[in-house]
Amino acid sequence: MIGNALAFTCMVSVLTVVAASAQDAAPARSQSIGLTEIDGRTWLITPDGKPFFAHGITHVTNRSLSKDYGAVSKACKDLGFNAYGYGCPPELKKDMPYVEGRNYVPISMYRSKGGSFRFIDIFDPQVQQRLATQVKQTCLQNRDNPNLIGYYWTDLGAWPLKNSIGKNWVDFTRDLPADAPGRKAYDEFVNIWNGDDAQARDLAFLRLIAREYFRVMGEANRKHDPDHLIFGERFAFNTIVPEVLEELVPWVDAIAIQPPFQPGFPEAKYQEIHELTGKPILICDFAIRFQDGDKSIRGWKLQEDARTAGVEYAKYIHAALVTPYIIGAFWCNPIDSTGAFNKGGGLKQGLFGDELAPRPGLSEAVIELNRHIAKITPDRTNAPGN
Repeated sequence: MIGNALAFTCMVSVLTVVAASAQDAAPARSQSIGLTEIDGRTWLITPDGKPFFAHGITHVTNRSLSKDYGAVSKACKDLGFNAYGYGCPPELKKDMPYVEGRNYVPISMYRSKGGSFRFIDIFDPQVQQRLATQVKQTCLQNRDNPNLIGYYWTDLGAWPLKNSIGKNWVDFTRDLPADAPGRKAYDEFVNIWNGDDAQARDLAFLRLIAREYFRVMGEANRKHDPDHLIFGERFAFNTIVPEVLEELVPWVDAIAIQPPFQPGFPEAKYQEIHELTGKPILICDFAIRFQDGDKSIRGWKLQEDARTAGVEYAKYIHAALVTPYIIGAFWCNPIDSTGAFNKGGGLKQGLFGDELAPRPGLSEAVIELNRHIAKITPDRTNAPGN
C-alpha cells in the first residue's frame, strides 16, 4: 500500500505550486523560543536560555470577556500561569509567551452543526496558493514577536475515513468533476493502484492528501518564519489516523493534542503518539469540567464541584510533568462562553467565574500546581543555538 502511495508522489508533484518569490522570505533571526533537552526531558526554552513548561489558558479572545485585557493578564498571573494558548488577542501577545492558531481548512469536527464545514481540493494550485498566502500573513503578523512559541494549523480535522461528520476527504476528492485537479490526481492514483481492498486504497490516497496538504502548509510556514516552532494540526485522539500523522512529522517540531476532557492521564495513548512520531507533545486544549448550579455544561462526566475538578486537573498535569516529552498544557477557556458555542449543546465552561472571579477550590489547586511547575523547572541560562 505504502509503495503504491510513494510511487504516486512523483505524479502529483506536477500539480504543486512554486512558492512565492525570494523577497517574501522571512529574514534570518538569531534566537526565538525553541526546544532543549535537559536530563532526559524536553523543555521549551526562551531566547535568553530559560527552560519552561508552558501552562496557560486558550481562547482568551472569548466573546464573553470584556476588552479589559489588563484584568485578564492579572487574573492569569495571579494563578501563576506563564503562557497563553491559541486565541490570544493582540493586546496580550507582548504579555507572556503564546501559541498562534488559525483554522486554515474548514474541516474541523466542531463545524458540523454550523454549516461551514467543507473539504477542499488540495491538489488545486489555486487552493494551494491561497493557503500559502494565509500562512504568510499569519507569519508576518507574529514572527517578530519574541513571545511567540509557534504555530498551529487546523483544529480537529475530520481525517478518519469513518467519522462523526459522515464525510471524508477521499470521497470528496473522488466525487469532484473529471477536470478538477484532485479528481485527476485520484484517477492517476487508481491507475497505478494494485489490489482489490477498497479501504486500503482509500487509506493510501488519504495519505497522499495529507502529504500534499502538509507540504503546502509546511513549506510556507518554514519559508516565512524559519525560526519558530511548528505544531501543525491540532488532533484529538479520535481524529488521529496513523498514516496522516506520519505525513505531518517531517513538517513539525512537536505534536499538538487535545485529549478528552476527563480525569485520568491516558499515558498509553500519549506514548503511542510519541513512539509513532518521535516528537514532543503539547497538550493544546484541555479541561476538567464540573457541575455549576443549574447550568448546562458541555462535557463528559462532570465533576461534582470546582474543588474536585481542581484535584483531578492537578493530578493530570502532574502526570504530564513526569512524562519527559510533554512540553506544556493549556486549559480550555477563561470564562463561560455564550452565543455560538451554545449551538453545540451546553455551555462551554471557563476556568474563572463571572468577571474573572476565582473559583474556590479550583483556583487554589492551579496556584499550587503552578508553584510546583516553577519549582521543578531547571534553573538554566545556557541556551543552545536555535
